[in-house]
Amino acid sequence: MSWVADAATLARACARIAPELGLDAKASETALRIAMREADHLADDVYDVPGAVLFALGRTPRCFAAFRTMSVLVTQWQAKSLGFKLDATPLELASILARVARGDADYAEVRAWAADRLFPFGG
Repeated sequence: MSWVADAATLARACARIAPELGLDAKASETALRIAMREADHLADDVYDVPGAVLFALGRTPRCFAAFRTMSVLVTQWQAKSLGFKLDATPLELASILARVARGDADYAEVRAWAADRLFPFGG
């Protein structure tokens, strides 16, 4: 069983959401599939998923033309879809995403960072 969203769903969501935000709607379903497989592989349980998704998207910046915004939205949505609130601002998430993209943060660090900010929905 996988708790991670599938690539096709994310690509379709990007096509609808990005234009509403004035962003390029281009998404690579292939890159998304690679990133989501990595996230699924990294997540040992449901509590790891938001951190794993954030990390995997940071390692695969070709997923979205609007890399930063869409990756942050996907990470937030993924947490919410699992019944969690990720208590982090979009700027904080974007900062971690950028650190991963530069190779300045490993998965253990991102996982711990996200876990410290994960609460039951509404918490």
